Amino acid sequence: MANEFGGVASLEAEFSCPICLSLYKNPVLLKCGHSFCKECIQKTLSAQQQFEAPYSCPMCKAQLDPTLELQKNFQLCNIMKIFLPTASEGQQNEGSAEGKKDTVPCDYCLDQSQPVVKTCLSCDVSLCQAHLNKHNAKASHQDHVLVEVGAGGGAAERRCPEHGKLLECFCQDEGLLICVLCSIVGRHKGHSIVTLKEAHNKELGELSATMTQLQEDKNALITALKELQKSENQVKTNTKTVTSQLQKLFEEMKTAVIQKEKNILSDIQAIEKKQLADITKVKKKMEKRRDEAMKHLLSLQKMREEPDIFLFFKEFEVAKDRVASQDFSVNVMNVVAVQLYDAWINKYRQQMQNFMSKLDKQLQSIKYELTNQIRSSSGASHTGASSNCKCSKILVIPRDSGCESCRENT
Repeated sequence: MANEFGGVASLEAEFSCPICLSLYKNPVLLKCGHSFCKECIQKTLSAQQQFEAPYSCPMCKAQLDPTLELQKNFQLCNIMKIFLPTASEGQQNEGSAEGKKDTVPCDYCLDQSQPVVKTCLSCDVSLCQAHLNKHNAKASHQDHVLVEVGAGGGAAERRCPEHGKLLECFCQDEGLLICVLCSIVGRHKGHSIVTLKEAHNKELGELSATMTQLQEDKNALITALKELQKSENQVKTNTKTVTSQLQKLFEEMKTAVIQKEKNILSDIQAIEKKQLADITKVKKKMEKRRDEAMKHLLSLQKMREEPDIFLFFKEFEVAKDRVASQDFSVNVMNVVAVQLYDAWINKYRQQMQNFMSKLDKQLQSIKYELTNQIRSSSGASHTGASSNCKCSKILVIPRDSGCESCRENT
């Protein structure tokens, strides 16, 4: 039977996953030939991916394809279906055998030994329930020390290594468990000695005080954690509030600048439109006068070639009167070159830099408030304020800051 159990244990080792050390569950096969539980290898590959490491076999470290697909090990799956019932039965039989092996027989039972329920350290015997009842019925056994079977500390540990007696006393000077002889003739003679019961009661008092202190510490930690959670939420709220306010402020500034740009460009375009209309009007007058002059020139040129002198004089007199009645004056509109002087541009840029510098100072104060919004109770308190102060801080920007136009608009 032992050989059969050993064989099952050997097979169980062969059919165990190298990662979880349990029997294979839904085994899969890697290209290197090693098999693992599907869930185990998936967790391992996920951990490798999280640390940005290439996929590799946990056993042989062979590199795996980043796009690998886990192939089911059908042969191993079939073997496990057959092996699992046998392994379970072997484990149950082995557990039963171990249970029988761990059973301690009663020292007083003669024919059929009964399982032990208590061990008497004073008598140095193990007792079943029936013999334990007889043992406790004797008045002389009332002070004997009874322990559970398999209780921590063997019988040898509970006896004095020097005198072989039961450790029934406690030396308060050296904090050691001792026997009666140690307190009478041993090296603990003359020390402050009490019984184990008295020492136990004293230690229980200290234990209670320690537990009370730990309970207070635990409650304080719970309260501190709640306060830290509130602080965490407040930091997020502060960041969200300030961010929203600054976004709104910068959006208003951008809108004002864009609107100002539109107004100025619109005025310039209106001036251009009016002046171009004036020039166009004058151009039309000049074009009309030019056409009239051209018409009279052609007429006079034709008259110049008239062979009949009588007709020439007659037509020329009419032509002179007609030309004299026309307005051929010239209207000139000279336009000078206009541009922004470098001095103007530099002045505007300097004003913009001054404004940005003042704005940066205000933003630095906001950053300072956010950086120092945490008031640690373990650090030094601020002057005029308690370290546990929970009031909301409101940043006030002085009205005398900023550019002149901003002060005028406020």
